[in-house]
Amino acid sequence: MADARATKSELLDVLSEVKTRVQDKLGIVDFPMPQFILIGSQSVGKSRLVESFAGEQFNFISGTLGSRRPTVLEFRNVASVVESKWYILDKETNQWQHRPTMQVMEIVGQAHSSLGNSVSTEAIHVRVESNKCVDMQIVDLPGYRGFARDEAGRNLCQQIESLNSSFLLDPRNVILCVEEAGDAANLSSLRRCSECDPDFKRTILIRNKLDKYYGDLTSDNSNKWLEGFGDLPK
Repeated sequence: MADARATKSELLDVLSEVKTRVQDKLGIVDFPMPQFILIGSQSVGKSRLVESFAGEQFNFISGTLGSRRPTVLEFRNVASVVESKWYILDKETNQWQHRPTMQVMEIVGQAHSSLGNSVSTEAIHVRVESNKCVDMQIVDLPGYRGFARDEAGRNLCQQIESLNSSFLLDPRNVILCVEEAGDAANLSSLRRCSECDPDFKRTILIRNKLDKYYGDLTSDNSNKWLEGFGDLPK
């Protein structure tokens, strides 16, 4: 079992390196390889989902700023690691650099905040090695914004829509769509998914914060709430 797990991680590492090198040479984001992409409105709980994959709590972005570029997160399950190890990909050397966790948080936060009211297709890459995380890679995309009070904010909303759509339209991408539990008619991120994936063949809906909305949520009816009581697509 240990040998199989090691082989799986090594294969993921090779695929990751090939993908990163091709993206760096050709300047493209949508490399032709299946991947998980994570979408949802701002503050919907995407970060908590990512933390569950990582097996620990962290925070890249503070306050209400939100992300401004794709964040590629590579999780590697390493049974021998006692404490998690965090790495950041150096774009100049194309090498992974081991850094203290808080420093990785600061670097990623700066990569987003430095863009201000603009969006970039250039991703920032983070790797986590831990005995608690899963073996997978996801691309965390900027959260959708529902309101903008000025022209700069409206332009930012449009840029985020455009960036995320480029990932949604790629048939190779598996979509992890995070929505707060509530009236199915208000699932705006799922609506965007339906426009690009009308049969939901590659969309996984993740309903979040059930306890926030439903005072009568119990262990007996939680699955019915998740299923939307018939309102959601099968």
